Amino acid sequence: MDGEFKRLKNIQMNALDENIMAFLEATHISVQSEGICNPRGPFKRSLIHYAAMGDCTELLLRLLDIGAPIDDRDQNKRTPLSWAAEYGSYNATRILVENGAQVNALDGMYGTPLSWLEHAGHPGCKGLPVTKAYLKKNGATMKGAKRAWILQKLGLL
Repeated sequence: MDGEFKRLKNIQMNALDENIMAFLEATHISVQSEGICNPRGPFKRSLIHYAAMGDCTELLLRLLDIGAPIDDRDQNKRTPLSWAAEYGSYNATRILVENGAQVNALDGMYGTPLSWLEHAGHPGCKGLPVTKAYLKKNGATMKGAKRAWILQKLGLL
């Protein structure tokens, strides 16, 4: 899992935030000495969110084995699947969906995992096309983004 933590620390969004880096470092040390757990860090993201984001399959499977909630919500109500989709983390997306993650879970901004992939997906992520195809094959929609737009037009958002 050392390589997976290294990958998480190299993700630009994480590397630019000293609080996230401190969380990842402390969690990495804790996992090595005390075993796997699912602590919550900055922005109320737990380790399962980061594992999904970084396509860290070994870490993700171990977290699921200890009962980490598959649809855990961060401060913006985003799920691990939402983060996996945004980063084109195909293997993590597949693991999450196969283990019952809600493919159309709405977050606090009425976004779905597919809408995050479409609108915020990182162009350098080679896994975006295959992740998108997999999500669509499993019933993912962008209904959240459309709903937010309608609510905004009605002045309800």
